[in-house]
Amino acid sequence: MDLVINGKEYYVPKKWNEINLKRYISFITTYSDEATDAEKELHLISTLLGVSTDIIGKAKKSVIDKVVEELKGLIDQPANENLVLEFEIDGIEYGFNPNLSELKLKEFVDLDNRLENGWQDMHRVMAILYRPVVKRHKEKYEIEEYDFRTAAKRGDIFLEELSVDIVNAAASFFLSIVMDYIKITAAYSKADRKTKRGALRQMKKVLTSGTGGTE
Repeated sequence: MDLVINGKEYYVPKKWNEINLKRYISFITTYSDEATDAEKELHLISTLLGVSTDIIGKAKKSVIDKVVEELKGLIDQPANENLVLEFEIDGIEYGFNPNLSELKLKEFVDLDNRLENGWQDMHRVMAILYRPVVKRHKEKYEIEEYDFRTAAKRGDIFLEELSVDIVNAAASFFLSIVMDYIKITAAYSKADRKTKRGALRQMKKVLTSGTGGTE
């Protein structure tokens, strides 16, 4: 269904793949348990449809109630948890890093810094994990070398173009193993160089576990 206000139509998403990362970040980072039910419903519509609260206020209550029911049905749906290895945006093919065991120190540091901000920086995390495919061999592929400048630009694109389905699956895959090396990270900061290198190798090993598909 569409939400129609003053003759303008706003599409009401029915699936997670119809919501981009920008709207989901807005939804999840501004949600408040302390808000009233009415405020939560207003927040739900505003963030997931990308409509200002002033505009929503001009709609009929009966229409808003129907939209809320539709969106609550969406919220109850489980998001995709199957890692999407490749996708295409504007003719460019992007692939999930197939060699986490070869993660460079600069990539790891940037990932660590971005992950500290949780979903707020998830488009930046995705820009590190997903990069343009530069070479293929049968079912395997290679992605371009990491560069923080191109990653920043890619993050801006991903913020608008990546669906929650793709992001949730990648985040679930990656974040599920983050906790496994948090203790190592704590030790890493206090260790000498030799121990640091060993800890980093351990982190890479943990990151590689569960990786499938390409190499």
